[in-house]
Amino acid sequence: MLAYIAKIDVTNKVVIKDDQFEEISFEDLADELPDDTPRYVVLSYKLLHGDGRTSYPLVFIYYLPETSKPTNRMLYASTLQLFSKELHLSDPLMLSDKNDLSKQWLEDRLSKHSK
Repeated sequence: MLAYIAKIDVTNKVVIKDDQFEEISFEDLADELPDDTPRYVVLSYKLLHGDGRTSYPLVFIYYLPETSKPTNRMLYASTLQLFSKELHLSDPLMLSDKNDLSKQWLEDRLSKHSK
C-alpha cells in the first residue's frame, strides 16, 4: 500500500510531509509512527469486496497517541478538519495505539464506514 505521513511544523504552524512510501506493510508503517507525537496518515489501500470487486480508497488516519503532549493534541485537533477538507478526504479513522494498526483493524473500520 502507498502511505503519506504528515506532521505539523510547530515553529511555522504548517502541515508538512514527514515521510512517503510507495510500498509499505502495516507493521513497517506502525514502526514509522512516533511513540508520542500525533501524525496524519493517508493510505491508498487495495480493498477486496465480498462481491469480487476491488477498490483503492484513500484512507485518512488520525494517529493520536495517548502519550502526546496536550499542546500537540490541541494543535493537531485544531488542524484536522482543514487538512481533511484541503485534501478532499473522508472522516478520519482514529488510531491511538500504533500497535493496533493492521489489515484487520483497517478493514473493520472501512466496513463500518461503508454502512
